[in-house]
Amino acid sequence: MRPLKSNRRKKGTLNNYNRISTKKVSFIAQNKTFLIELWQLLFFSSTSIFLILSFSNQAWKPIGFDQTKITGLSGITKNDIKKTTSIFFPKNLLELNPKEIESYLIKKLPIKGVSVSRKFFPPEIHVNVLEREPVAFASRIFSSNLEKGMIDIEGSWIPLRFVNKSKQNKIKLSIENWNPDKKKEIIEIIKNRFIFQSPLQKIKINPLQEISLKTEQFDSVLLGLGTDRLIEQINKLNQLQKSLPNLLINTKVKIVDLKDPSKPELKIEKLLDNGK
Repeated sequence: MRPLKSNRRKKGTLNNYNRISTKKVSFIAQNKTFLIELWQLLFFSSTSIFLILSFSNQAWKPIGFDQTKITGLSGITKNDIKKTTSIFFPKNLLELNPKEIESYLIKKLPIKGVSVSRKFFPPEIHVNVLEREPVAFASRIFSSNLEKGMIDIEGSWIPLRFVNKSKQNKIKLSIENWNPDKKKEIIEIIKNRFIFQSPLQKIKINPLQEISLKTEQFDSVLLGLGTDRLIEQINKLNQLQKSLPNLLINTKVKIVDLKDPSKPELKIEKLLDNGK
């Protein structure tokens, strides 16, 4: 019987030892987890403080135009942007208002759209420009002087110096005596210019604000004061172009009056006979 009691005591002692070992291991694991979490907390806190201090330092540091990155320029130059935005520099990043710069650029330059953003690391201003695309040359009276420029598909004026030569060389259409009062009519004609069978070359506005056109075949096509019947007028002109060669011999059409497209009127001149 004694040996049996001895085995029971050994088993009890062993169980107590195992419980103590398990508690010890658990305590060490908990301490290890705590130390890891403490280290992570200290690391991220230090990093956050460093970034905040760096951000504050960069945000309040004056920035000049030299730290501006510009994309999308064609006819407008970086120097044009620099002159226009000179009132905004030097200034710190937090004081710079991107929306204010965007509005000012659109107001002062022939720009259709622009986006301005700030970058803090490294401190920079990013400007992305969308220039207006010219579709016609134009002339206008400005301050009693004749000014030459171009317009886009929306009828907006573009000073000639803001359009590069390669784009200018591609444009064949011109507008004489452009003025903002006729902007709606000009836009309407330009948008429908490809309907003309005789390619459109010039849009003219006379002192009475009447509109006339010059095409490859017709020297002057009178439209009148407005373009309410423009499509009808273009269709009638196209019909005349097809029928006139068979109706007129040794003559040239000088003027086509389409103020009333249902009753077109022609002014013609005799061509000289080179054989006489």
